[in-house]
Amino acid sequence: MGLLIVVLLTAALCRSDLCAAEKGTQDAGPWILVSLTPSGCSNGCRNVYSVVQQLSGNSNGVVIHFSRLTPELVAETRPEFIVLGPQGTPWCRYASNESVSLQNFFWTVPLLAEEMNIPILGICGGHQALALAFGGKVGPIRGGEFDCFPYSRERQGGVIPLKVTSDDPIFQGVSDELKILQSHYDEVKVLPPGFRVLAADKVCRVQIMRHSTRPVYGIQGHPERFGKDRPGGGILIRNFLKIARTHNETTGPLAFQSLPTLLSAHR
Repeated sequence: MGLLIVVLLTAALCRSDLCAAEKGTQDAGPWILVSLTPSGCSNGCRNVYSVVQQLSGNSNGVVIHFSRLTPELVAETRPEFIVLGPQGTPWCRYASNESVSLQNFFWTVPLLAEEMNIPILGICGGHQALALAFGGKVGPIRGGEFDCFPYSRERQGGVIPLKVTSDDPIFQGVSDELKILQSHYDEVKVLPPGFRVLAADKVCRVQIMRHSTRPVYGIQGHPERFGKDRPGGGILIRNFLKIARTHNETTGPLAFQSLPTLLSAHR
């Protein structure tokens, strides 16, 4: 029933022009959605997949659990872009074996972004994962960066207007008031080195961030949950897809061929 609701919701949202498939992307290469929830791809993860598929017109999406994401697997897949999906477990509460896999995943992300030059979009928990992978700090909204609260305390929820603090191509076509649905207990407490804040609000200082030299973005809210009354989230995702496509066209082949050298330099 949960999956049916997600599918129906996505279909309803995608009746607007926002969800028209990008022309010429039907034959594009694969893209990767990383599932960050310990148990696999949740309903939220499936919803992100469905929306990105609709907006990109690219049905070649591959869902990979974070514990299986390796540079070798990514090089074999040769993705056009990577999306880090939402998750619903406090980072500090991953079990011991999951914690090791998570640390390996955090080690992998900067390699994918900076060395293999792959566009990446982090959504909600994926936004926080980007921060952790690049040396930032994440903690509960009403706590410190080293606190570990269960997900039963205060969260930021509802449709929140964001203040754009820095110009960026991801905001092209967005109106003056950007409204994004929020549902999170944790937040980025310390911006990772090499990133800049693009949007904020009074509760969460790092709502949208970007890598300073790579097409790597994090969005704390849920841009995939957009609608006619708040189209901004869909515009953000579509703009990321355009940025990724332009990046891939202008930079040429990704650095998959040099993977052995990259791995030896980072180990």
